[in-house]
Amino acid sequence: MTKILIIEDTVLLRENIADVLEQEGFEVIHADDGYTGIQMAREHQPDLILCDIVMPGMDGYDVLQFLKTEDGQLPFPFIFITALAERKNYREGMEMGADDYLVKPFTISELLNAINTRLSKHNSVEKRIRLQIEKIENELKSRISELKEQNENQKLVIDDISATNIHVMGQLNEKQAQLMHEALRSIEINTTLQYMAKHLSTELQKTGIAEEQRAVLVDLRNKIRQRSVLVNNWTVFQLKFNQTYPNFTSRLIIRYPQLTQQDLIIISAVFINLNTHQLSVILGISPESVRKCKYRLKKKLDIGKDVDLAHYIHELNLND
Repeated sequence: MTKILIIEDTVLLRENIADVLEQEGFEVIHADDGYTGIQMAREHQPDLILCDIVMPGMDGYDVLQFLKTEDGQLPFPFIFITALAERKNYREGMEMGADDYLVKPFTISELLNAINTRLSKHNSVEKRIRLQIEKIENELKSRISELKEQNENQKLVIDDISATNIHVMGQLNEKQAQLMHEALRSIEINTTLQYMAKHLSTELQKTGIAEEQRAVLVDLRNKIRQRSVLVNNWTVFQLKFNQTYPNFTSRLIIRYPQLTQQDLIIISAVFINLNTHQLSVILGISPESVRKCKYRLKKKLDIGKDVDLAHYIHELNLND
């Protein structure tokens, strides 16, 4: 049953609203001041709040501010009810994060329409976002599974090759093209996921949702952010890189055991001529942070700060 909290200091109005909502099948709880309303909201986790603005002690704006989460979002739809009809009051409430605004006196129809519209919009947003996320996750799973299979097949082919280095080099150009394509595809998908995560945060802030539903959407948003760095980028990119240069990474680690996984990503990306912006997308950090990482990498490789990192990596002799 959908639970609605009414915060209203006028007893008759509060009881009239409660009677109407209970007749419509809602579970109703109510408070006669802002302090009590905040306590009941945190204890009962309502699906929607109706709140007066002008109340003694703590007004509706203060209630709205106190109920926001640490990231500035509301965990449920929030509708102001007030006798203040001036446009500035309406704008102030909406800018603070309220979802709607009912001016007293309002009809039963206006009240129910506002409530049902906000609850329906919340359900629609949640469903749409979930479907989009599931679609992206399925595409990623399918692509990674395909690449792993290709990687295994490639290993079998390499094990059976007994031809000379000339034959191997004859296939290298094609593999390099495939690697670059895969890296750019990884960057494109990651950019899309980052946009989705940003869109999800915006939707959560605009609509406000119940605590349980908010927790689900926040979890989905975190999954997007995590997959964009750990799965979509490193796994896919490294699989293809190792297919193209099967001994490069292992020999690099033998020569420079102090290198971290991030260092290996940077070296691999620089080796195939990805620029700083593309590398920042793969690592999920800013271009400035990439430049700092390259500077620290030069120190680990024991090369001067004026030496071109890309040229040095291309000239590395890892056959020893």
